[in-house]
Amino acid sequence: MPRFHLAMYFDTTAPPPDDLPQIMAEVETLNEEMRDNGAWVTAAGFGPATEARVVASDDHGAETTVGTYLTNSVQQGGFWLIDAASMGDAIVWAERASRALRIPVEVREVRED
Repeated sequence: MPRFHLAMYFDTTAPPPDDLPQIMAEVETLNEEMRDNGAWVTAAGFGPATEARVVASDDHGAETTVGTYLTNSVQQGGFWLIDAASMGDAIVWAERASRALRIPVEVREVRED
């Protein structure tokens, strides 16, 4: 069965939503439904983008810089890895995730070959 990465993105300059406890409850309900339907593989949230490190290596060594690779305020906040029969089925889960989170969710097929 194909595997899909569902990525959640948010604006790091925006204040946290007032209804964050409600959002988290809706996400947990969605997670349970994914598990019950056999779609769930794993999911995780990321630490603050300001704590990220970028490592760039070449033949002469490596350099580590503080911060994210992409330098804009929209950053990935976490992800789901799911099993779904098709991109269309994965999009259905992403629509539900976007609705629960109140932010965009990107869907990409994971290529394991």
